[in-house]
Amino acid sequence: MAVSNVINVISTNNTKPTWSRQAILTWCNKCLSSDIQKIEDLCTGAAYCCLLDILFPDSVNLRKVKFISNQEIDYINNLIMLQQCFTKLKINKSIPIYKLVKGKFQDNYEFAIWFRLFYDANFTKMPDGYNAIEKRNNQPLTKELAQKIRRSRTATTLTPKLPVRRRSRTHEPTMEEPVLAIATSASRQRI
Repeated sequence: MAVSNVINVISTNNTKPTWSRQAILTWCNKCLSSDIQKIEDLCTGAAYCCLLDILFPDSVNLRKVKFISNQEIDYINNLIMLQQCFTKLKINKSIPIYKLVKGKFQDNYEFAIWFRLFYDANFTKMPDGYNAIEKRNNQPLTKELAQKIRRSRTATTLTPKLPVRRRSRTHEPTMEEPVLAIATSASRQRI
């Protein structure tokens, strides 16, 4: 779809249709072949990047989207990337980035409703051969799955425990050792 064909939508309390949180999640999961359980999981921005990629193929560089993370900075980067795509496509919407990344239900629910309105206004058909899972390189969209994957990856990359060298307890310090330590520390102070 060309940039000139973008339909901007305005969402107010009087004009927007109301979808339940479950309806939003069902729509999201159907479009993205995912298993998002909570509206709060949309705070990562990854799902919105994938949905925008469905509307305008290759408008978002999905390789740069951080799917496996639980850090706010990664969520902020995802949403900044989404805002840059909005600007490039001339979508008149300012994303409340710092509200969304907090993961609060109401902020994420309001933005999800706006995005659903925008999606419905601009969606014509699914791109031919589009596979949402392959497009995001089999990455999960939920924070819980991402955390499990991160834990399993770090567990396998840890170094094995090496035997610890223990000092022999038979060694008794002599009077010369403490004097030597004091002498070396005093010489360091002069330098």
